[in-house]
Amino acid sequence: MPESQNEDGEATVSGVLMHTRQERGQDVRRTHAEASPTQWVQDSGASISAVLLAWEHGKLAELPVGTAWDVVRLEQPAGWEAIRLLQKMGLPLGPVLYAHLAVEIPVPVHAADGWDLHGATVLGAGETLLVPHARIVAPHTQHGRSWIIPPNHQRLLTDPDDLYGAYFAALAKAAEQRGLRR
Repeated sequence: MPESQNEDGEATVSGVLMHTRQERGQDVRRTHAEASPTQWVQDSGASISAVLLAWEHGKLAELPVGTAWDVVRLEQPAGWEAIRLLQKMGLPLGPVLYAHLAVEIPVPVHAADGWDLHGATVLGAGETLLVPHARIVAPHTQHGRSWIIPPNHQRLLTDPDDLYGAYFAALAKAAEQRGLRR
């Protein structure tokens, strides 16, 4: 994950604004990582003690999907582009997880059940999401995973309709760049 900076000097990875704890002059960005992730874990139905134990031992925690949220998995690079587009439009984003060759975005339960876009998979009840501690933020990884936008105390989830539109636009842009207009 190559890290760079945007025109405001903020850290970006592949053009996606990263949430950072770094001080810039008088402006201190309060990040999602500063909030305790335990409420988000509890909402998922996972055992907080099991999750904290996994993190304490440098492992990924397993969170059940389908109780508090489902997960949309988007293939890269279109997944990265979709997140970048949502940020560019100023639309609210909940947690976004980098996973090898994909980004994973929690969304409200059953809200993305009808997704039919190439490279998109919806994880629901009975499946698990492997997550590092909320302090593991890109470009740092733990077992190939890191938070692009970590969970926070607000419990915000990404709007699946906004995400669908951004991913559709990202796929169309990629197809156009390949000369495969649809």
